[in-house]
Amino acid sequence: MISRAIHTAALTAMITSSALAAGHAPDWLRTIARVPVETYPSGTPGIELLDETVTTVNDSGEVRTLHRRAYKILTSAGRSFASATIHFDSETTITGLRGWNITPGGEEYQVSDRDAVESSAFAGQLYADNRVKIVRLPSAEPGSVCAFEYEQRDRPSVLQDIWRFQSSVPVRVARYVLLLPGGWTHEERWFNAAATAPRSSGSEIVWEVDGVAGIKEEPGMPSEHAIAARMTINFLPPQDRSNAQTHRTWNDIGRWYGRIARQQRTATAELQSKTRELTAPKTNLMEKIRVIASFAQREVRYVAIEIGTGTYQPRLAPDILANRYGDCKDKVTVLSTMLHEIGIDSYDVLVNTARGVVSSDFPSLGAINHVIAAIRVPEGSPTSGLYAIIEHPRLGKLLLFDPTNATTAFGSLPKYLQESRGLLVSGDGGELIELPAQPAESSRLTVTAKLKLGMDGTLEGDVREVRTGTAAAEYRDQVASMSDAERTKFMEQRLAQRFSSYVMRGLVIENVNDLTSDLIVRFHVTVPGYAKHAGGMLIVRPQAFGGGSVPAIDAKERLYPYELNGPSIETEDIEIGMPNGLVADEMPAPQSRSAAGVSYTSESSLAGGVLRFHSETRVQRCVVPRAAVEDLSRLFASIRTTERNSVVVKSN
Repeated sequence: MISRAIHTAALTAMITSSALAAGHAPDWLRTIARVPVETYPSGTPGIELLDETVTTVNDSGEVRTLHRRAYKILTSAGRSFASATIHFDSETTITGLRGWNITPGGEEYQVSDRDAVESSAFAGQLYADNRVKIVRLPSAEPGSVCAFEYEQRDRPSVLQDIWRFQSSVPVRVARYVLLLPGGWTHEERWFNAAATAPRSSGSEIVWEVDGVAGIKEEPGMPSEHAIAARMTINFLPPQDRSNAQTHRTWNDIGRWYGRIARQQRTATAELQSKTRELTAPKTNLMEKIRVIASFAQREVRYVAIEIGTGTYQPRLAPDILANRYGDCKDKVTVLSTMLHEIGIDSYDVLVNTARGVVSSDFPSLGAINHVIAAIRVPEGSPTSGLYAIIEHPRLGKLLLFDPTNATTAFGSLPKYLQESRGLLVSGDGGELIELPAQPAESSRLTVTAKLKLGMDGTLEGDVREVRTGTAAAEYRDQVASMSDAERTKFMEQRLAQRFSSYVMRGLVIENVNDLTSDLIVRFHVTVPGYAKHAGGMLIVRPQAFGGGSVPAIDAKERLYPYELNGPSIETEDIEIGMPNGLVADEMPAPQSRSAAGVSYTSESSLAGGVLRFHSETRVQRCVVPRAAVEDLSRLFASIRTTERNSVVVKSN
């Protein structure tokens, strides 16, 4: 269920110029193509002239949707608007696919379903019936108007739709048309946009917005899925005909998912035997829970299963165990089934891997793309080092665990799930819960360096980095699959951002695959010309390593909150042995600043021939609200200034 990138690059290369057929654009496209285009900022790749969705629901719950999209290409970067990627599966059919291009010279070209390339929607999946059709228009140059139209027929699991009418480019007109059977009603909820009253004519209901700005790209911005303007709508049959497709509350969704998930948790003799084999050497329940969790995380390979109802329903636990693969909901299913065998209750938690998508205001299965587990902590069990625990008023202590994330240690929650929401499925229903940010102590990076400075300005010595929690998980994500040569290159690229010239040797990375231990990086480095001579004095920057992770933020015209890298503590202890006979002439003042949930302290000293630098950066939150971004920007600017500060030394 966890989202994956579509592998369209290779498919696009397969689409040839065979579609270079003259055609006749429909009147609706010719009409909007004649309307003059407003002036947009330089670099805008294109604009969406029309985004139209016509949704027809029949009395049996089948949904038919007509999609129309039209774009004006403004720059060469906008040529991507001349292709369309359309998803479908065994329960969805696509008909009437057509596309048109009106060139700046007035020529008209047309493509249709026979010009499309069809393939699997996802790379790296073993079992999936998700498919895509990709079609490309010819002669798409700046000034062209491109459009696509197709109809989709579906019998959805949920009678609900999400109308997303904002993207990275401006939209001139966006329209959603709904046709419901007699006796049916609807309810709607708007996100990141003011609600627009619909107009009605008979059974047709129409919402229309115009002049929708493109989403501005900003460093550290939230996921586009969280900030884009959209309308979510429920299709409601007559009260006496409400069925499992009607999900008006989070409890409805929890009840539906719990029903289709629980029946998959059958404990066969083989599963019971494997559980005993794993847990027999362990002496207490918490250790038994850990070993089962590790099995689901590391021994059950992640493979997405997206076939029909398999998009939502886990497979049978014994099958998952036998085959040793499954997707996120499968991993949670085999984990929960094995935990039940040792008397431990656990629950599914439906989440989204993009923070801010799951809303407390409008329940939506479309907001869910991932499943994790909530494990009930046995009474009296030690919880030291288990940071992902929440207190539930009815179920007690629950440890949140994501068995799909292969690098996050048991007891921690990946940073993308912190300060988020999830649907806890228990009993015969579900409830939305808050997934809090973990304490800063849960993720640490400690940098220590013992170095020596020569009179010629050369700096040389040993550096050691120790990572725990999220900091270790992120580094493991980056280097776990690398060869030794690739890891060396990776570290050299980091050093090249700090030094114009250096020599690194003896790189050692410890515990890459051992999630129960700290991740340790050690290396020896030589930096020629690190210190500079000036007027008989030597200028040395005491913060030789660490730092450099604080970005510049332009807060003046910023629109969105800023997402930090999650709660953490980063400390640096740098020692530089100085040449004999040198004393400080100028020393940076100690610093202590805080803003927007981030605090920073630093201090430099020179005593006994050793220049010492110590700093600590403590992050307490995941997201900084827009109103506090200016304060964060000023704090980051002061940290960058401190990192550049130098000590001036002279002969005694």
